[in-house]
Amino acid sequence: MKSRRELMFGAAGLGALLVATSAQARTMTASASPSSLEGAGWPPTDPTYVTVSGGTPPYSYEWVHIGGTGYVYPNDPAGESTTFYWDGPWGGPPKMSRWVCVVTDSASQTATTNTVTVTFDPTM
Repeated sequence: MKSRRELMFGAAGLGALLVATSAQARTMTASASPSSLEGAGWPPTDPTYVTVSGGTPPYSYEWVHIGGTGYVYPNDPAGESTTFYWDGPWGGPPKMSRWVCVVTDSASQTATTNTVTVTFDPTM
């Protein structure tokens, strides 16, 4: 029969293992690829894809405009992958817009992808 000390140490060790495993499962990273897209307005750009590592599935996705010109929009603003399109006045120099995707897991942890730069060139 195990002593009280052995039982306490065993339980504490198991608890520490569960906490470590739980913390590892929640650590989450996200990346988008490719990180540079080009288009001529319509049809939309090629797609960019989000890859998530860690966290607790399922995941939700939100594409967020972080800079550059307006008038560039994701076709699927809540998608794991999306294409982008131009919806503004045309002409003039190339238009550039920057986006990230914020990924949220079922435990409310978030990770943000690298920046995706979207360029539309009216001369293409």
